[in-house]
Amino acid sequence: MMSPLSPVRTAPGFVLSAAAALALTALSTAAAAGPVVGVQPMIAAPRHVHIAPWVEGVDPALESALFAATYRALPSHNVLKVYAFSATGYESAGIRFSARVPHEARDLTEPEIASEAVTLIRTTFDDFPSVQEVDIWGTVPVAISRMTAVENTVFSISADRDTYSQVRNQRGLRNDFFLGAFGRVWFAPQVPR
Repeated sequence: MMSPLSPVRTAPGFVLSAAAALALTALSTAAAAGPVVGVQPMIAAPRHVHIAPWVEGVDPALESALFAATYRALPSHNVLKVYAFSATGYESAGIRFSARVPHEARDLTEPEIASEAVTLIRTTFDDFPSVQEVDIWGTVPVAISRMTAVENTVFSISADRDTYSQVRNQRGLRNDFFLGAFGRVWFAPQVPR
């Protein structure tokens, strides 16, 4: 007797291998039992499951709320993925955004990336007081054939709440100085200045 499937959060790729293993098990069981007259699909998502492709961590509620807040905050709507981790009162997040201008054939410049990163940091820490650290990555699309030779991450920063509390209200602080306060900022050499 088969029991209904329930949604499980797993690492990408695990679901595919688990589905293949289930299918092989079912086929070998069916072959041993005799001919199969009517075959129903074995794996189907329950109708009540809401699929959110931008969410890929361990805290779906926080991830969805953070995605909604950051998506609204960015004028170009470049947020691609949101990750969240929660353990005994410590929450951290990761946000991956596109460093390519949507619907245009150009990448964001360093000042544009900095502006988006500042917005993501401010939105995360202002709207989610339980988040203690946020890592942000800017990426550009790279053809699969070039993936081994070309890195698609062009920006990264790790921001912590303590440093943010010290710099958040400094008037006239330029984006590059704001980001520099965290001490962990990286721009790829190919990012347009």
